[in-house]
Amino acid sequence: MTIRPVRAIGPVLAMAGLSLGTACARGDAADRPLATVDTLPSGVIRVHSDRPTGWADSSRAWKLVETLRIEGEDGTTSELVEPGAIGVDGFGRIYVVDRKPAIIKVFDSTGALVRTIGGEGSGPGEFRVAFLAVRGATVVVHDPQQSRTTVFDTTGTFVRSWVSSCCFWNDVAIDAADRIYIPTWIRPDSAGESRGNAYTRYRVDGTVIDTLFIPTRRKDTREWVFVSKGKDGKQQSMMSTTVPLTPRFASTFHPEGGFVAGWTGEFKLLRSPSGEDTTVIITRAWTPDPIPESTRRAEVESMVKNTKDMVGEATARTIARLEDVPTQAPAYTTLQVDLDGNVWVRRMIGSDSTRTTFDVMGPDGAWLGRLVTPVAIQEWSGQFFGRGAIYAVAEGEDGRPAIIRLRVDR
Repeated sequence: MTIRPVRAIGPVLAMAGLSLGTACARGDAADRPLATVDTLPSGVIRVHSDRPTGWADSSRAWKLVETLRIEGEDGTTSELVEPGAIGVDGFGRIYVVDRKPAIIKVFDSTGALVRTIGGEGSGPGEFRVAFLAVRGATVVVHDPQQSRTTVFDTTGTFVRSWVSSCCFWNDVAIDAADRIYIPTWIRPDSAGESRGNAYTRYRVDGTVIDTLFIPTRRKDTREWVFVSKGKDGKQQSMMSTTVPLTPRFASTFHPEGGFVAGWTGEFKLLRSPSGEDTTVIITRAWTPDPIPESTRRAEVESMVKNTKDMVGEATARTIARLEDVPTQAPAYTTLQVDLDGNVWVRRMIGSDSTRTTFDVMGPDGAWLGRLVTPVAIQEWSGQFFGRGAIYAVAEGEDGRPAIIRLRVDR
């Protein structure tokens, strides 16, 4: 069955568990290409787009406009040293985890510093590492180094904390039902098998609701293993790393609860309310892009540089081999879901030090089109995709970090 996106398939996907937003593209919907919706024998709904359904060129695309840049003032509390996680409340206040020392800095919608929350330490309301989520009047901070999760209100007042999980330096979230998602380690079964990445969900009062698992596909993952040995030939240390640029498992939280996940070796996204189920499959026509030779060589040289003190340069080069590095780029690198339910799929080819390229999938699963940001968004630093705005860490003109806000004009 072939139907027009947004108007027709929205209700179908809403019943399937994919939150329906109001993602409207410029131009009459009657002029736009079609997306195909199928119901598989399992009951899972599959949405496939052969072409962009929202816009095919920049004249009809959404516009991303920088409306705020926060860099702070040198030598003051507002200075940004090493910003990480970002959250935004309903009043447009921006919560930024800064490190060295660890503290949360709160800026108003104009970029003025309002207050700080917490601080580095081990006492009540303190943390050494902070992963942040903000929803309503609740600010959640998870410290994997101290196995502790803490709740503040938006005035910065300490509310409570509890013992949670250790050692996972991953994002946390609060969904629309006020359920808190904390990454958790679960012991593998007797055969050594793991059910995947685990997240324990808590109520705001700290009581456990359940634990969700996102199965991860690892059998195709290739690794480089570096082993250092002493003069006696015995192993002293070992480091393993995934071969650069190879496909990997990627996931993100959905604001209505659960996850959006996929294997980056193909353009296939799974909407999963509980992690181990699938209600919607989102695909689009995709042809792999070639990876420039210079990019592949740069990854090898970086790995050699980082491991030569451990194993020696000659040995490092026998392990970090150019022929192991893929020649074709993955379908995407990371995923984000905004508060309207649009999925922002970051592309490797087309993203560089000056810009970031996204494929945008609407709340109904249809591929709306491609967008390029006016400034590069740091991939592994804090990001928050809100309602009609993106907040992210970027590099300022002087090379120092900045927090930018991009308005999404639709």
